Amino acid sequence: MTLYTAVVETILTYGSECWQMTEKSKRQLEVVEMDYLRRACRISKLEHIPNTEIRRKTGRIYNTVDTVESKQLLWYGHVMRMGDERWPKRAIQYVPWNKRRIGRPTLEWREGIRKIMEDRAIEEEEWTDRKRWRSKCGMRQKL
Repeated sequence: MTLYTAVVETILTYGSECWQMTEKSKRQLEVVEMDYLRRACRISKLEHIPNTEIRRKTGRIYNTVDTVESKQLLWYGHVMRMGDERWPKRAIQYVPWNKRRIGRPTLEWREGIRKIMEDRAIEEEEWTDRKRWRSKCGMRQKL
């Protein structure tokens, strides 16, 4: 699992702070992660062992999607605390005046962030307090 965390997950999530997470991309990340975990445990899909059991065996409470969402929230808070003249903040706050072309994503990155914040019960203006923001952006509680 150390190899997975140090190498595979790092490569999978490189640059994920600015991804627009669609359901398809979430599924793809979960598939890659579970494929690695199954191979690491030497368990074939033909054995019909559920993913939850494999996660329990490997000690993986959180999945890669949770890691990506946490990184995105941390980046959002970091950028929102920047001065208004900084380019990353200006880019996040930019609203295009044109309509989207056909085939473009229906969600903006900010809308995805708002959805993640809603799922984790984080208020919009909490990014002002860095310590509180970082504590809330960590891995969500699994029940």
